[in-house]
Amino acid sequence: MHKNVPVLKADYSMIHHCFTKVHEIIDPKHLPIGVCPDGEFSLQALNHWFRWRGIPGYRVGLLQLENRLNIASPMDLIDQEHALSVSDTYWLKAGNERINWSQVNFYQHSFDQSGFAKAMFASLTPNVSSSALHTPNNCTCGYHRKAWFRRNGTLYLLKGGFPFYQQEPINEWLASRIAKELNLFAIPYTIETYENNLVSVCPNICNGRYDLVTSEYVLSDSHAPKKQFQYEHYVKTLQKHGIHNARKTLSDQMLLDYLLMNTDRHTQNMGILVDANTNAWVSAAPVFDTGTGLGCLVDDMHILQEKNENKCQLFNAKHFSHEILLEMIDFKQYDFSTLQNIPQEFGNELQKYKPITNISDERIESVYRLLYQQILDLKRAAK
Repeated sequence: MHKNVPVLKADYSMIHHCFTKVHEIIDPKHLPIGVCPDGEFSLQALNHWFRWRGIPGYRVGLLQLENRLNIASPMDLIDQEHALSVSDTYWLKAGNERINWSQVNFYQHSFDQSGFAKAMFASLTPNVSSSALHTPNNCTCGYHRKAWFRRNGTLYLLKGGFPFYQQEPINEWLASRIAKELNLFAIPYTIETYENNLVSVCPNICNGRYDLVTSEYVLSDSHAPKKQFQYEHYVKTLQKHGIHNARKTLSDQMLLDYLLMNTDRHTQNMGILVDANTNAWVSAAPVFDTGTGLGCLVDDMHILQEKNENKCQLFNAKHFSHEILLEMIDFKQYDFSTLQNIPQEFGNELQKYKPITNISDERIESVYRLLYQQILDLKRAAK
């Protein structure tokens, strides 16, 4: 189902968590983008798209979550609550069920917020009831701990960082702070503590009006070249579908990825927004997930060496220097003089949360210096 539009009829295995046979494609216009590689519907692509909705086997704290929710595998969760997500408006309905979108979706309906979140984040074992499975958190991809909360009618995502340093939430704040100064098209992030963990907090960009479609599926459905760098192909594909902010949004993304030395810009961490009612392409998605950078995964003494490492990735290119990103930034659109106070503000945030993260002064100094150097190099490249 796509909201109230029946999309296809299929057999589904609760044991293997996949579709085993598609009997009828009812409305091909509402098929998820990405399930028709090379222009033809693919059962394999459908199952890849569906299973990627779920919590991956590499999620931080997964064993703890499984024990607390009494499940054998994170894929057991994807079958709960009609496979509902709050990143799109697709869901499963049994053939004999007499229910509609308005009765089940989590954009409109309440859910157990603390049950799943505490099972995910709490250091001490919480009392978790069966209502903890009544949540859109069953369908959240990604490596880090995360959980959805509703505040004043708006859904917000809380996401943790790498357990040793917890630097990613502060990096997300930094990206948001830079975006505000330079007027970049990016999701705003703030920092909070939850269950003695540092977390980044951002609003949901979908809210039932849009579906987030990651670039992996855009590329899959658009005959993307396998052996050529896919940047230009991606831009032209979006423009072909009427998305006019494609190149500017990518320039904003490259700028942030360069400054934060992001090492995690894979094809699920960028994408487009499509109309949840018509499946029409609407816009490039704002930049999100810029937390994995500035040496957040390496020990203190190796942070400054990150400058010389080839850890950048983008589309089908991996293990290259972040300096390459400078070639895809439209420098004339930005006033970099507004960044002069950013390194000090970043250093202050790292110090502020030191009682939670326990990171060393040496680490704070190194990360500060790394950011400062990136800003200097960016300004030199812009001249």
